[in-house]
Amino acid sequence: MKLPPFAKRLDSQWKKKTGMMDQRLNEFYRIFKKKHYPTADDLFFAIEDLPSMGKEYWFLYFCAPPNEEQVVLTLGRSVEPVKVNETRVRFEEKEDSVPCAAVCWLYSGKKQVVFDSTADVSIVESGGKTRSLCAQSGNSKISISGRYPKYSVELVSAGKKVFTAKAFPPKKGMPFEMVHLLKTPVVPRFGAAMINYYFDFKGKLEGKELSGKAYLQKVVAVLPLAPWNWVRLHFKKGAILDFFTGKPLGPKSDVRFACNDYLELNGKRIMLPGLKLSSYLSGEKRIWVLSSKNFYCAMETYSLQPFIMEQKTTFRYDEYLVKLRAFAFCYGAREYALEDLGEGVGLVEDASGYLL
Repeated sequence: MKLPPFAKRLDSQWKKKTGMMDQRLNEFYRIFKKKHYPTADDLFFAIEDLPSMGKEYWFLYFCAPPNEEQVVLTLGRSVEPVKVNETRVRFEEKEDSVPCAAVCWLYSGKKQVVFDSTADVSIVESGGKTRSLCAQSGNSKISISGRYPKYSVELVSAGKKVFTAKAFPPKKGMPFEMVHLLKTPVVPRFGAAMINYYFDFKGKLEGKELSGKAYLQKVVAVLPLAPWNWVRLHFKKGAILDFFTGKPLGPKSDVRFACNDYLELNGKRIMLPGLKLSSYLSGEKRIWVLSSKNFYCAMETYSLQPFIMEQKTTFRYDEYLVKLRAFAFCYGAREYALEDLGEGVGLVEDASGYLL
């Protein structure tokens, strides 16, 4: 079939952009395989030239086990127009910023939604030494600035500082990880890359000092969003649990793919194959159970923030703040109960539907 001239131009532009994105993904993968990476900030502090179906988002997560205080900051955009909750975001590149959906919330004795709107996101470089990402909406803003391995984060609502934090690598455990997803010969222009920083932090939440664990993430992708579950728990004595399962054919299908499910003890990761996640009840009553032959943990929801994203399809993404209620793990001759790791708090993500 012969394409008309305008279709040829669109096809050429799409191939050019996806080719550039593919080159970027390969470069990120090559860089982050190294033990030391002087260009770490190049992915996090960047606004990409996205092709069709392109998406990018930033995710900043802070918790302070065993306390229930948690802060979740999310910024995201896609090439295609999308409605996030009640906010419509259209792809637009201004001279010095781009519009993103910003949904930022926290729990400090009660749930507070600080942002649920469009924000203008910009990147600023200061003399080649530090970079800043700022999301502004009126007199409210989110900012993260610094240079690997130290960053400062600030959340301002109506001109008042709600949350500030200094994030830095932990004394034990992996400080960062580069993940390269779904790049296959079958769909060569589909792919995703993400950088995850696993840091400690010290700061203030509503004027009260707070310290704990920080998870800073940037994702750039050319692919549809499909259902998934992600669990991340932090324990009082320093252990960390991380679980991810993708459900590309929907929650009723047995087709799943996992991604480095592990329990981190004393800075060393123990892989946990065969984990399955189930749940009971709904909303803020929801109970989550993660289990396998030698592993069991039960989590109780105490706060919930929903996201509903709409294009021609609907994608629902819910963030549950959870408290660990029961834990058991057998590892060789060793047995671990909740008292061995200390109380735990964390986040469970539950995503359903599809977003092209």
